[in-house]
Amino acid sequence: MPYNDPDPSDPNVLVGVELEIDEDAAKDMAYVFAEEFARLGMGKKKLMGIFSKSEYAGAHRAYLQLGENEIETIVDECISVWGSVRIIDRVNNSNLNQE
Repeated sequence: MPYNDPDPSDPNVLVGVELEIDEDAAKDMAYVFAEEFARLGMGKKKLMGIFSKSEYAGAHRAYLQLGENEIETIVDECISVWGSVRIIDRVNNSNLNQE
């Protein structure tokens, strides 16, 4: 079998499926994204940008389902808990926390 041609019988072939989620699941997913990026030291502006861009499919789906106000509340809460971490990228000489 060629290198880039997946074998359908291979159990390690990555297969993605899309599932419908209810509002509670969308809220949990939004908290996970917001907490993860807040722990990395991202500021509110960058975090809201992640939710509002369609390139970030999971976060954007929660944004569409819950609305901007609910996402902003979640982001604010996560930043208030985890926002004390400051990450500085010494290679690019930038601060990820900058708005």
